[in-house]
Amino acid sequence: MLAEVRRTIRREAMLKSGEPVWVAVSGGVDSMVLLHVLHCLGHPVQVAHVDHGLRGAESDADRAFVEAQAGKLGLPFRAVRVDVKSVADGSSVQMAARQLRYQWFKALLREGPPVIALGHHADDRAETLLLHLLRGIGARGWNGMPAVTRLEEGRVCRPLLGVGRKEIAAYAAAHGIAFREDASNRDPKYLRNRVRNELVPFLEDLRPGARNALAHSAEALHGLARTASRQLEHEARTIRPGTDGSLSVPLKTLKRSAAPQLLLLHLLRPDSPHPDLVVRIMEAVESGATGSRFQIGRRWATLDREALVVDHGPVGFPTFTIFREHLPQGSAGPFKWATVLASNVDLGEGMNTAWLDLATLDFPLVLRPWRHGERMRPIGLRGSKLISDILTDGHADSSTKPGTYVLASGERIIWLVGHRVAEGHSPAANTKEVLRLAYRPL
Repeated sequence: MLAEVRRTIRREAMLKSGEPVWVAVSGGVDSMVLLHVLHCLGHPVQVAHVDHGLRGAESDADRAFVEAQAGKLGLPFRAVRVDVKSVADGSSVQMAARQLRYQWFKALLREGPPVIALGHHADDRAETLLLHLLRGIGARGWNGMPAVTRLEEGRVCRPLLGVGRKEIAAYAAAHGIAFREDASNRDPKYLRNRVRNELVPFLEDLRPGARNALAHSAEALHGLARTASRQLEHEARTIRPGTDGSLSVPLKTLKRSAAPQLLLLHLLRPDSPHPDLVVRIMEAVESGATGSRFQIGRRWATLDREALVVDHGPVGFPTFTIFREHLPQGSAGPFKWATVLASNVDLGEGMNTAWLDLATLDFPLVLRPWRHGERMRPIGLRGSKLISDILTDGHADSSTKPGTYVLASGERIIWLVGHRVAEGHSPAANTKEVLRLAYRPL
C-alpha cells in the first residue's frame, strides 16, 4: 500500500519528497491510516482536527482520541470546534460542515505549510460519481473528486485515491492502527450513506467488480472533464461579462457548438444552474421561443432574437410613479407632465414626448427601465412585439438600452420612451384631456 500511495503522490504531483503537510484527521480509519502512511513516507506532518459538535460526548471523545494519537507520535496537533447547526439554518448539515471545514483549512494553509491531505479514497470517488449522476452531473460534476484541488491559499490533496476501503482496513489491522467508528456514517438520512451502504453493495452483487469499475470511470471522467474544460474555454473565448456582470451569449455560438448544453453550463457556472434548467433553456433556443425567461439563482436569462441575455435587470435607474393626485402637472427626475387640451397636441416634438388620451390610462402610472422579455403593441402594429426587438430595429445604442424607460399603466406598457407609443392611447377625435409626458435627459 505504501508503494501505491507513493505512486499516486508522484503521478498527481501532490507532494514533493519530504514536504511538510497538514493531515486532516477525524479519528476514523481512513484519516488514521493516512496519517500513518504519510508519516512512514517521511513527510513532516501536523495534525488538524475539526470538531463539528454534532454528536455531543462522542465528538468530544473523537477530539481527545486524535490528540492522544498525535501525542504518541510526537506530532503537532491543532483543533477547532465549529457550530454547524447555526450555519446550516435549514440547509444541508453536511454541506454546512464542509463549508466550515474548508474555511479553517484555508486558514491553516495561509499559516503554512500550504498543503493539507484528506483521507478520501477510491470508494469515496466511486460514491461521489454516483451521487453526481443521481443529482444531475453537469459539467463540473465530471470532475468528481480530484486528486489535487488548488486554492488561492494552497492545495488540498488526496493521497489515498489509489486504494479502496478494504485495503485501508487491512493496512490498519496489519499495523495495529487504532481508530474510532463514527455511527453517523450508517445513518440512512444522509444520501451518501445510502449510496455507500445500499446502492454500491447492490451494484457489486449485480456485477462483481462494480466498485472498482466506478472508481476507474470517475478517474477517466476527471481527465475528460479537464479536456472538455479546455475546449469550452476555447469556444467561450469571445464571450465576456459586461462591467455590470451581465452576459450576452450569441445564439449562433450555442448552435454551432458540439455540446451546446455543456457550453451553456460552462458560461453560467458562477450561478451553478441545475442541468435540467439548462436543458429547458436550450429547448427554448432550439424552438426559437423568443422572449422566454428563466431564473438562474439571483439572475435572469432572457431569450432575444440573436442572443441569450443573462443579467440582474437594470441597476441604478430609479422608478417614478405618477398618481392621479399628481395632476394636472408635475415632475420627477428627467420627466415632466401636464394635462392639456387635445388642441394643444404637437406630434412634431418627437418620441421623447408622449401625448396620451387621459381617459385610456389606469393610475398609478409607473416610469421604470424596461425588462427583458417584455412586449408592447406599438401604433400601427396588429400584434405585440418584444421591446428588445423594437430597440434593435430602432438602432438603439447598446450602452443606452439597459436604462431605456417604459411607461406602464397597470399591466400594459403604453410608451417606450424615445421610441414608440402603444396602440389605443393616442388622442382621438373625441378625446377631451391629454396627458403630455416629456422626457428630458438630465
